[in-house]
Amino acid sequence: MTKQPETKVPVRTDAFASVALWQLIAFVLLICFVWASEVIDLPAIVFHIAPSPFNFYRVCILSAAIITAGIVTVGHTYERQRSLVKKLLMTCLYCHRVKTTKGEWVHAEEYFLNHYPVAMDRGACPDCGKMLETTEIAAQESGIKSPPKPGAVKPNQPGGGSSPS
Repeated sequence: MTKQPETKVPVRTDAFASVALWQLIAFVLLICFVWASEVIDLPAIVFHIAPSPFNFYRVCILSAAIITAGIVTVGHTYERQRSLVKKLLMTCLYCHRVKTTKGEWVHAEEYFLNHYPVAMDRGACPDCGKMLETTEIAAQESGIKSPPKPGAVKPNQPGGGSSPS
């Protein structure tokens, strides 16, 4: 009897849930701070003022306000991130341009730079890197001049290379 190989189903994680979790943790810590401040009378300790008695109603009202702000903040952030991804799902298969809300097609880098404070880096994934190396080797073997590497300055261009004599 042969044993079937076990296949592991990849666990699907929600990246936005991670952000929501950290926001939730921050709000829980804020509630803990409010309660600790009320119990140990932190204002009296820090500002050297007369101690005040524990006020259950004040701490409950502050906690309710923090919980409300937390629910609104976490929910709004989560939904905004999901709507961003839904907008980005409309990309060109060939040139990777993004369709804007105005119906224009712009490069992904341009879209991010115009809408979000995100620095864009360029690189090649391992598969494309192998493909580029193979193409470059084949071009060298056939005597065809390979295209310049990204960032290389061509001769006779301003700022680089040789100048015409």
